[in-house]
Amino acid sequence: MSSSSRGGLEDSAPQRTRWQRFQEWLLPSEAFSNSESSKSDLRYARTLTALFYAVLCGVIVYTVARLCFSGRIEVFTNMYKVDSIEAPSIAICPFNANGSIQRPGGAAPWVAASKVELHGTTDLKVTAHDCTFDRKCACIDMSSYRLNDVKRNVTEEIAAKNNIQKIHEGIEIRTNFSDPSEEKVLKIGIYDSTDTSLDWLYVDQGSMFLGQLELIVWTVVDVSVSGLAKTLKGDLRAMAKNKHIFRYTSQQVGNNRLRQVAQHETSIRYEMKTFFVDETMSSPRAFSLYTVGVLIALAAMRIVIVDAFFLIMLPEWTGHSPEATSREISPTADWLRKYFFFCCFKKVKDEGENEPLLRDKVAEA
Repeated sequence: MSSSSRGGLEDSAPQRTRWQRFQEWLLPSEAFSNSESSKSDLRYARTLTALFYAVLCGVIVYTVARLCFSGRIEVFTNMYKVDSIEAPSIAICPFNANGSIQRPGGAAPWVAASKVELHGTTDLKVTAHDCTFDRKCACIDMSSYRLNDVKRNVTEEIAAKNNIQKIHEGIEIRTNFSDPSEEKVLKIGIYDSTDTSLDWLYVDQGSMFLGQLELIVWTVVDVSVSGLAKTLKGDLRAMAKNKHIFRYTSQQVGNNRLRQVAQHETSIRYEMKTFFVDETMSSPRAFSLYTVGVLIALAAMRIVIVDAFFLIMLPEWTGHSPEATSREISPTADWLRKYFFFCCFKKVKDEGENEPLLRDKVAEA
């Protein structure tokens, strides 16, 4: 073919504007060539598709912003059931910071503990050792004991006979440690061997504290170079550390200070309210390799969501030819046009022969 003939063809080809190319990107002009109202259907379908992409982009931008600027991103929350939970350990501290817990005169032990079980009460061997936070405290390690869900091993007949359905295994810790300040209030910390970060509560000295505990597990996923290096050095949980948070419902009864009793004993009694554990997984920082994985998952989900949109709103025409993709307005999209877009996108039949819009423009050129 000569250069002159090629030049003639190029001159006759229509030059599309950016707006026209954007419209063709949304939906080709031939998409509704089999419809009796192809022009109005095409305008409505392009508007519907543009709105869908705008909402989808808004959700993606918001999610990315949350990933990068929120400090932490919650991935998902899971709940599971366990048969037993490690008995929480206790830290007994003075009320004021930089203070020291006061030990009464006489020899140790200054603490005693007992466990309420299915068949009665059992004394536990416990000791108090010094521990320091922002004040000097006494810590009682209970990691060798567990609270069991006794209901799982009891038949309905035995439960009805012994009223076991109202029994929960519990632990009571009694101590005569005291607060040297005028407030006479003990600061109590609850923790376990997995996570030594304490959850704090306050108890009047000489009173009895009754509490029901719930366990929340926060798994911090650190998929990073430093996390991998720590794992190779022997810290097998460096890339997925669990933090245990105890949620407690409590009440306090009795107070020896009101009765002006010089010697007093503070009692801390707790049991598990439920053996269902809430677990939340998140990244430890705003941006990490774990966050990159979330972004990849979002990109994969975007493809699925787009396909679902076209399947529900603009499915392919059942009788289309394999050479070109032809679509039709679904009943759902038609319902939206009828009740929400009727004033702007009325369904109007085309006049004359039903030809694709792009083909009309080429013929006119």
